[in-house]
Amino acid sequence: MPCLKTNVQREYTSYLYGALPLCVALAHEDTFPWYLERYVQLHSEHSPSSGEQPHLDFADSFGYRKVLECRTLDWAAVSAAGPSVIDLIRDRISAGQHCTVFVDDDHLRGRPFVRLHEYLVFGYDDRRREVAVVGFGGRPRVFRELRISYDDFARAFREAKSAVHEGRSEVRSPVQLLRPRTVPHSFSPARLVRALQDYLSGTPGDTQDTDTWWSAPTAPAPNPADLETRAGVSTYDHLVLHLTQVKDGTAGLDYRRFHLLSEHKGMVLRRLAHLAETCALHEPLADTLHAYRELDSQVRQFRLRLLFLPPEKAADEAARGLAFLTRLRETETRLLEHAVRVVGAG
Repeated sequence: MPCLKTNVQREYTSYLYGALPLCVALAHEDTFPWYLERYVQLHSEHSPSSGEQPHLDFADSFGYRKVLECRTLDWAAVSAAGPSVIDLIRDRISAGQHCTVFVDDDHLRGRPFVRLHEYLVFGYDDRRREVAVVGFGGRPRVFRELRISYDDFARAFREAKSAVHEGRSEVRSPVQLLRPRTVPHSFSPARLVRALQDYLSGTPGDTQDTDTWWSAPTAPAPNPADLETRAGVSTYDHLVLHLTQVKDGTAGLDYRRFHLLSEHKGMVLRRLAHLAETCALHEPLADTLHAYRELDSQVRQFRLRLLFLPPEKAADEAARGLAFLTRLRETETRLLEHAVRVVGAG
């Protein structure tokens, strides 16, 4: 069974467009120094007139292009590769390229709806007639390695194509091909400290251009005139806005942004520990690391409460969450400011 080296990382799983490429990039040790200098800065945006809730994500979600060669294929290019998407997958995997493929996820789950989602294909087995993929699946649905039959995967791809042609989806490029770049990189404490400073100051990241959305419509809608953007700790403003609306009963709880908030704290904690190790600052940073571990634990507990929250208790939990976010923002700011001073002095 031809399989490409893949790391089913679980540090960032909130959004597949950023999570799946990391599974390719982090399968290679040379990429870890690059990775540990990034995924600190957050970005959020909100348009009050849109009626939608604020969107929160890492500013580095599309930064993987620095370490991965990326090529996208439109529907016509996929069709030209063979009668089935499996033909394309077999050819590209054999050539050393991972394939991120949009398919009808509801078909794979046995549901009568149509919802396009990405799966990262990293191998195939002609004997069993299965593709090896990374995505959300199983019971409960978790981010994991899966095996899907050729017939089911091909059918799910055809259903996705039909949805696009019928105007039920706007995905223009259903396949992204990924291959690691040879990019020698050494970890720089100074670069990570600058990332922490940017987070504290709210300096915008540089990877949020709309043209990085490789699957988006050819002519994306212009940004609304009332679009509000936030970066770094100021993204808490949008989380507070969302919970305020949940508390007031004017919006339903959207769990995803709090899942990502929790992932962010875990990733920052890992980077603080790496700074302590790299700069031989275990003792000066010991109290900070201990306090940030406690902060990370509290955010994970908050996330889990929201995940299993009955709808009738949403307003009360949102009210408690608002107080928690205020304390969290103050504590995190204090701890990271101290870490930056310690590393600078060291």
